[in-house]
Amino acid sequence: MPSKKLFIKPCTKPLKLLKLDAILQRLVHNHLKHGELQIEFARYSAGYRGEAALDYFLHDLDENSYLIFHDLRLPRDKEKKYYFQIDCLIVHSSFGVLLEVKNLSGDLYFDHHFDQMKRTKNGIDETFPDPVNQVQQQKSYLESWLKRNQLPKIPLYSLVVLTNPKSFITLSPHYGKKAAHIIRAKGLANKVQDFSAIHQEILSKKDLSKLTSKLLKQHEKHNPDVLKTYNIKKTDLITGVFCPDCNHVPMRRERSTWVCSRCNVKSKDAHIRAIQDYALIFDEPVKNKTLRRFLHIDSSICMKNLLKSMNLTPSGPTNSAKYQLPIP
Repeated sequence: MPSKKLFIKPCTKPLKLLKLDAILQRLVHNHLKHGELQIEFARYSAGYRGEAALDYFLHDLDENSYLIFHDLRLPRDKEKKYYFQIDCLIVHSSFGVLLEVKNLSGDLYFDHHFDQMKRTKNGIDETFPDPVNQVQQQKSYLESWLKRNQLPKIPLYSLVVLTNPKSFITLSPHYGKKAAHIIRAKGLANKVQDFSAIHQEILSKKDLSKLTSKLLKQHEKHNPDVLKTYNIKKTDLITGVFCPDCNHVPMRRERSTWVCSRCNVKSKDAHIRAIQDYALIFDEPVKNKTLRRFLHIDSSICMKNLLKSMNLTPSGPTNSAKYQLPIP
């Protein structure tokens, strides 16, 4: 388990990954967007696995000297109109390190001329923005954020960490000094400790506490409307409660129990996943009636009791009361 003292903001699954998973489970068969969603889901899954794998190497850092924040999304301006995202931020009393984490296999070619990274795998070429440029831009945004929040200025470093040991790295001939920003995950702890050897303490315990508080308070999850992004209609989604054993849908409600018509498995709490799916996909307050239709439940009292068992209560006038479903 990650050290609670070291990992101030642990690595968790991105909200978009959870949303994509819920939609893919419920998307009608042979939908035109299915392939595109699968590609996006695979990309976000790989990114999450890369950040999660990084924790193994971050454990080599002294938990009394470093604070680690995964997946920060902070405002670029006072109006909070634009945001910047940091895969991982390591904070020491004398410096900070921003990490851009890439979990890519295949041949990776860093091209200085077009500011891009090319990945070749199984004979297929893909191009990505140069991650070194990306993390250096994030560093610039963080410097401005520290100043805007009246926090002490500290030296900031930026690194691109490649977590997949099966990637083969090649640099263009004139890639230059930027190459020093690209490292393998296994070399991360030593690289960070090298930084600590050349800096004196700048941040007091009070400063570190203030910085931590500001980072956590101003962090805002990226919560995209995936249905709108991919032009998916509500009618494109399969409703009902999935069987926890064979994944058949819908289960039927019989005497306070969910029963699968395919494998006859019975469940008391299979509805929880369906309610979580609704929360992820639609992310909006919902009426008892709407949830009943989604779960294929006839009784409003039954639906009310199921929600009550999850410690969910409605708000608003009785006739139009709605539930704010918590996103997992």
